[in-house]
Amino acid sequence: MSEAMLWDATTPEEEERYKKIIEDRVERSPFYELLGMEVIRLSPGKARLRIRAGLQHCDESGHVQPGVVFALADASSGVAMATLIPYGSRRVVTVEMKANFIATAGAGELVGTGEILQADGDIAVSEAEVRDARGNTVARSMATFMKVTR
Repeated sequence: MSEAMLWDATTPEEEERYKKIIEDRVERSPFYELLGMEVIRLSPGKARLRIRAGLQHCDESGHVQPGVVFALADASSGVAMATLIPYGSRRVVTVEMKANFIATAGAGELVGTGEILQADGDIAVSEAEVRDARGNTVARSMATFMKVTR
């Protein structure tokens, strides 16, 4: 996917913020690197991330370990929140998160889509969905985030 296709920015400031969000996840996040997570789409209050799940992501039964799915949902929501705050001004930390695991997934592409439902004040609420390569819903989550001054 070309860089121009990674986001739906409406202003130059938004475009710059999105570039920095992606940079952070690519260059400064050992956790994203460990799981092979990548940002594939950003728009205001929304983010889409991907993991190309391999055997290293699977449990003894050959299914993607639920913790990997949970991490993808959490990251999708957190990155969605990052699109709404000025870059570098605050951090977003997960305060609470609930996930419903709907189906198992085997090795292959998993896509997490996070969307902010409410972001007023210091608290934000989001939903995320993780789908497998066939488009089947693997999990849905709801999370509460706190915006913390850096």
